[in-house]
Amino acid sequence: MSISREEFHDEMLDIKDPLRYDESISEINYFEYTPQTQANNNSPSHQIKIDINAQDTYTLPSRSYISITGQILRADNNNPYTADREITLINNAMMFLFSSIKYELGSTTIETINFPGQITSMLGYLTYPDDFSTSAGLKCCWSKDTTNNANSKKFNNSRRVANVAAGQAVPEIPEAFFTPSENPDYNQGFAVRKAHLFNSDPLGCFTFHISLEHIFGFAEYKKLVYGLKHTLTLTRSSDTEALFRSDMPANGKVHINDIVWNMPQVQMSPEYQSSLRSIIEQKEPIPLYFRASLRSIIEQKEPIPLYFRARTSEQTPLTQTQKQTWRLSVTGGVEKPRWIIIGFQTARSSTQQQNPAVFDHLDLTNAYVTLNSVRFPIRDLNNNYTKNDYMKLYDGFDAFKQDYHGISSLVGGTQVNVSAFKSLFPIIVFDVRKQNEQLKSGVVDIQVRLEFGTAVPAQTMAYAVIISDRVFKLSSDGKNMSVMSM
Repeated sequence: MSISREEFHDEMLDIKDPLRYDESISEINYFEYTPQTQANNNSPSHQIKIDINAQDTYTLPSRSYISITGQILRADNNNPYTADREITLINNAMMFLFSSIKYELGSTTIETINFPGQITSMLGYLTYPDDFSTSAGLKCCWSKDTTNNANSKKFNNSRRVANVAAGQAVPEIPEAFFTPSENPDYNQGFAVRKAHLFNSDPLGCFTFHISLEHIFGFAEYKKLVYGLKHTLTLTRSSDTEALFRSDMPANGKVHINDIVWNMPQVQMSPEYQSSLRSIIEQKEPIPLYFRASLRSIIEQKEPIPLYFRARTSEQTPLTQTQKQTWRLSVTGGVEKPRWIIIGFQTARSSTQQQNPAVFDHLDLTNAYVTLNSVRFPIRDLNNNYTKNDYMKLYDGFDAFKQDYHGISSLVGGTQVNVSAFKSLFPIIVFDVRKQNEQLKSGVVDIQVRLEFGTAVPAQTMAYAVIISDRVFKLSSDGKNMSVMSM
C-alpha cells in the first residue's frame, strides 16, 4: 500500500512573500432606521415595523443590530424603584419583550422567530463562551443566572452582639463569630443586571444593543445585499416575562422609549463596484453563499444559492403524564433539519416572581426524535437526574458549540457547567445531521418522544428550535433585485 506524500516547507523560509493588503472596501457606515412612530412601543400585541428601502445601496445585515432604550418603572405609579428593591430585568430580557420577530427581504419572509425569549436563551446558553456573562454580554442584557432566586445579597449578615449593661463584663465572643457566610440564594446574574440598572440617573434606565446574529440564523450570511428592501417586524408582548422580582416589590413595567435598527452600508472601491454592477445589469442570477467570497463570485460567475441555517421555533403544553409525543411542523422543499433543541419550563411565565430565562429537567429519563420514523439517537438515554446520571445529555449540550461553530472546547468552553445544566439549563440537543437514504427525498414527519420518571407537572410548556438548511437565490432584472426560492 503506497502512502501519498507531499513536501512542504516552513513559512519562516518565505522571506520574499509579497505584502498583502485589502483596499476593496472604502467605507462602512452605520445608518439608523426607526419605526414610523415610537408611540406604540409599549402596547402588547402591537407590531413594530422598521423598513429599510435600500434601492441603490449595499447593506451588510449580518453586522446590523437593534438598539433598545428604556426604563423599568413601578406599574402602580410610574415611578422608579428605590435601589433597595429586589427587582431587575431577567437575563436576555429584550427578547422577552416580544412574542415574535420576523425578517423580510423584498416581499419574501426570510426567517421568523416565535417565543424569541426562550428560543434565543437556549441558543445563547449553547453557544456563548464561558466568560460572556462577565464581559460583553451585558451590552445585550446577558448575565446568566446562577440560582433561581431574585436575590442580589451575596453574604448573610453576621450575628449581633448582645447589649451589655454598664459595669458588667463583656462576654467572650466565640471564634468565627463575625465570619461572613455566603447567602445560598444569591444570584450573581441577577445582582449584575440589577447593579447596572440602578447605576443610572434616574434609576432603572438602560440602552442595550442586540446583534442580528443573536436572533436569526440568516445573520450567518456574511455577504453584501444589494438593492433590496429590508423589513424587521417585532410583535410586542407584555412585560411579565421580562422582569424578575422577589415577593417584596410591587409589580413593574418596562417602558421602551426608542427602538432603532442600525444597518451598515458599504462603499466599495470603484473597480469592485463596477464589476458587481455589471453582473446585476446582465440579469444573471447572483450567486450568494455565506462561505463564498465576493471576489470569487465576480470572477467565477457560478450560480451559488443564498444559504443559511434557519431557525424554526415551536411551543406546546405538555400533558400531566409520564410519556409524551410531540409532532413538530415541517417546512417542505429543500430544507433539511440538522439539529433539534428542546427545553422545558413549569410555571415560569405567569408572574414577575417567576424566571422564564431558566429551564426545568422534569425528571426526564429518555428522549429521542424520529424523522420519517428514523430514530435519533438509536439507543435509549437511560437518564437519571436523581442519581446524577445525565452525562449523555450534557455531552450533547457541550458538543453543540464545536459541531455548529467549529470551536473546540479547549479554545472556548461552554458557559454552563455540569451542575448548572441540571439545576438551571437542562437543554436537550438532538444531532440529526447524519441522515440515511430514506431521508434524502425530504423529511415529512418529525416527532419528539419524551419519557419522564414522574408525571409532568401542570403548567408545563415545551419549547423547540429546529435548525435546518434554508436556500434562496437573488436574481436581477437588470435594474431591481428580488429573492427567489430554489
